[in-house]
Amino acid sequence: MLMLFFNIILYVLFFFSLPWMLIRFSREERKMRFGTSISQLKNCIWIHAASVGEVNAVKSLIIALLNKHVNKTFILSTMTKTGLESAMQIHPKLITTLFPLDFDFIMKRAFRMLNPELVILVETEFWPNMLYQAKRNDVPFIIVNGRISERTYPKYRKFSFFWKPLWKAVKSVSAQSEHDANRFKSLGFKDVINNQNLKFCLQLPEFERENIRNKWNFSKNDFIIVFGSSRPGEEKLIKKEVSILKKEIPNLKIIVVPRHLERISEVKEIFKEFNYQLYTELKDKPEIIIVDKMGILTEAYAMSDLAIVGGSFFDFGGHNPLEPAFYGLPIIMGEYYSSCIDSVNKLEKNEAIIISTKDELLQNILKIAQNPDYCFTLGRNAKKTLQQNSDSLKENIKVIERFIK
Repeated sequence: MLMLFFNIILYVLFFFSLPWMLIRFSREERKMRFGTSISQLKNCIWIHAASVGEVNAVKSLIIALLNKHVNKTFILSTMTKTGLESAMQIHPKLITTLFPLDFDFIMKRAFRMLNPELVILVETEFWPNMLYQAKRNDVPFIIVNGRISERTYPKYRKFSFFWKPLWKAVKSVSAQSEHDANRFKSLGFKDVINNQNLKFCLQLPEFERENIRNKWNFSKNDFIIVFGSSRPGEEKLIKKEVSILKKEIPNLKIIVVPRHLERISEVKEIFKEFNYQLYTELKDKPEIIIVDKMGILTEAYAMSDLAIVGGSFFDFGGHNPLEPAFYGLPIIMGEYYSSCIDSVNKLEKNEAIIISTKDELLQNILKIAQNPDYCFTLGRNAKKTLQQNSDSLKENIKVIERFIK
């Protein structure tokens, strides 16, 4: 009855939002969102990852499954277009699509066309009709790299009367930490295992450091700081310290990589008094480069000397510190990292990251820049942390294998 009432509300919302969707979505996106772009498949494995972060986290898992099950069909859906762009780069055999809207009739069509033998959800983006159709069609539904955030946990508890019947579709949960595993268990999930964080099993491109520096017009002796995935307010933190940093670090170069490209105009305005250039217009040797293109952050990390991970100096939950760890960089992060708490805790335990207040940021940057041995030790410990937690891929595959026919 609850699902019936829920879907009646959704049908009303669909009716009123249809004109907006017809205008807002391109023809190709409409086909994907309405589930009409999917060709008839047979016994596919459907993986859903919300956005770029989740796609990157599960990339190594997907590649391993594709290589092991060469006769199986895998499809990866994402909520966002940027997530779809990342998904399309994983493997030529992987089918990719935007996630069909979670309306009853659309999700029915999606299950009919995909005919999945298994649904794999990355982290935790629950969609009621997706869960309901999996349960109704007796399709095993499992969660990999599962986590429940500080913000969503109280909401799931409050509305557990709605969710619990749908969660019966979930046959197994591979949580990314003991903390998350306990939360899943407290919500009534069965077969919950702490299989650690798949983000530790990174498969990022290897770069020749000197070649990339030449490409970006940097010299061998430049000290390069990357502010990765910066969010509103954070660019002003580094701007405030640029003058002092330039005096203390004569060969300083700064790369700012905003999390969202729609903020580029805002970021340009912040740095207008400095010698800056956009990445797509790079010509000379500016002091500051603002990256205005997707997919460049890993390249920036690979040639840098220090990573400042954004989304963490104001309450945005923090972004992934493991990408700079992959390239052996010392890492500075703010105090807000609820979305990656397990990763940060492991890095802290290995003395591989500095958690900094806004006021401490300048002194922490200088401490690293002016102490080469300390800089090297932090980066080495960060790389070691990844290596010590690399079993997650193998353990997650073990769980998935139980449900592949």
